[in-house]
Amino acid sequence: MKNLLTYYISTFRNWFTGIPAIQRFRMQHPKLSGFVGGRFDTKHFVGLPLTLLLLVVAVNIMLLSELTESVVDAEWIVVADQKFTDLLYSMRAEWLSVVMFGLTQLGEQIAVFAIGGIATLIFLFRKRYWALVAFWLAMGGVGLSVRFAKTFISRARPSDVAYYEVEHYSFPSGHATTVMALFGLLAYFIYRHNSNKPFRKSIFWLAAVFIMLVGFSRIYLGVHFLSDVLAGFILGFVWMLVGISVEEVMMYRKKKRQV
Repeated sequence: MKNLLTYYISTFRNWFTGIPAIQRFRMQHPKLSGFVGGRFDTKHFVGLPLTLLLLVVAVNIMLLSELTESVVDAEWIVVADQKFTDLLYSMRAEWLSVVMFGLTQLGEQIAVFAIGGIATLIFLFRKRYWALVAFWLAMGGVGLSVRFAKTFISRARPSDVAYYEVEHYSFPSGHATTVMALFGLLAYFIYRHNSNKPFRKSIFWLAAVFIMLVGFSRIYLGVHFLSDVLAGFILGFVWMLVGISVEEVMMYRKKKRQV
């Protein structure tokens, strides 16, 4: 699949650069055309992979902007939020609430620092210094952006349905943002640096399951609306991509210096 995609991209690039007008532009602006052409190079991460990744980041930021605007303007999403919250509250069972309460602790600060601490020791032991920098840069970005967004939007949490008392504002969900970036990045680092395919696949699906369960637990326990969690997932995904980009770019530059 990867080779097929590369083939089509290379074919399109060869056709596009063969257009007379494009050839004249390349001759008149060699530096600019070289830079633009480098953004579509399929051989290096800083080429097409980074271009596509930045495009995905931009799309997610636009989605987050649209979702935020819908919440602020009290559009249809607010009605859907309340209906979904009421539905889950009417179906709430004590035993499941206890399970969800346990799962939601994975997004608490103490769990994040514990998991992050273990990851830090592993990064240091394996000399993955740029992975360490990328990881904490992303997690720091998560904390700052969630705090800013909560203060700026100032959305109240669901009323009279919370399983336990929670302070601060509701939008976006800090737990959803955190677990998306935390487990997403760790799964990526394992996938990137481990050659055991079954293990990599298991880690990927395990991370996805934990992310979804923690997000659902926030709604089930009545401490967040659905849109809070969706916004958290999007924001966390953006920071996960930032972390991936930092490590991959630094690794590319390191290899380039060694050549």
